[in-house]
Amino acid sequence: MIDAREGDRFGGQHAPALPVLGVIAGSGQPVRIVFADDDEAQRRLLRRLLEIVPHLEIVGEASDGSEVVALVQRTHPDIVLLDIDMPRLDGVSAAELICSYHPHTRVLLHTAAAGDRQRARVAALGLVVLDKTLLRDTVRLIEMMAGELRPVIEPLVLLALADHDGEGILIVRADESIPFYNGIAAGMLHLPTPARRLTLSTLRTLVRVIDEPARSDPIEQLPLVRALAARAPAGATVTCESLDDHSCARFAMVSLPFFSPLGEFIGVGNYLATAPD
Repeated sequence: MIDAREGDRFGGQHAPALPVLGVIAGSGQPVRIVFADDDEAQRRLLRRLLEIVPHLEIVGEASDGSEVVALVQRTHPDIVLLDIDMPRLDGVSAAELICSYHPHTRVLLHTAAAGDRQRARVAALGLVVLDKTLLRDTVRLIEMMAGELRPVIEPLVLLALADHDGEGILIVRADESIPFYNGIAAGMLHLPTPARRLTLSTLRTLVRVIDEPARSDPIEQLPLVRALAARAPAGATVTCESLDDHSCARFAMVSLPFFSPLGEFIGVGNYLATAPD
C-alpha cells in the first residue's frame, strides 16, 4: 500500500486525498432491483453479492414468476433479474409480462441450462440468457447497468478538476479506465467530444507520442502512464500525433497521483497546457 504522504509532491503541490471510498458526489437516487429464484440458497447468495454493488437498492425478491410480476407492479424497479426455471410462472413468461407492461424496466434472465425452445423465446424478446453458474459475472453486468442508469460524478473527477481552469484535463483511474476529459484535452489529443468512457488501451489506438520528427515513442512515455506505474508525480513536454488525421500538437503535461485517506492509490489527474516555443 502506498503511503499518501510519500511521493505525492510535484511543483510544491500535494496530491489531495480523496474522500472515503463509497461516498458518492451527486449520486441521486439509487438504482432499484428486484430478483426472483425458487432456490432459497441462491437468493441468499445473490442478495449478498448485490448488497455490495454501489448505487443499487434491492427493493424485493420473489420465489416464483407470479410473485415477481406482482412485486414489479408494486415497486416499479429499474432492473429485474429472473431465473428461467421457476414454478407457477416461468422466468420467460414473467419477462414477457414485465417487458409488455413495464417497457422501461431492464430485464435479465439466467439459468444453469437453457433448452433451445427457451433460448428462442428469450431471443424473441430481444433478451439474452446469462449463465447462472457465473453469478459474479451477472452481478458485474448489473453494476455496469446501474452505472448507465444513474451516472455518477465520482470524487476523483471533481477533485482533479478543482482549481485547474483553462487547462486540458484527462483523468485516469488506477484500473486504467478514463472516466472524464475536458474539451481542451479533447482538442489537444484529438479525442471525441463530448467526453466518452475510454481506457488507456483505447487511447493507444488514437494517439502516439513523438519525441523527434523521425522517431516515435510508445505512449508509455507519457507522464500519465509513468505516474500510473510509479504512483508518483511525473511531468514532461511532449508532442503527440493523432492517428486519425496525423496532425501533431506539442504541450506540457503534469500528472498528479491521487490517494484515498488510507493511502490507497486511486488514479491520476493529467494537466495539459500549450508548451512554450
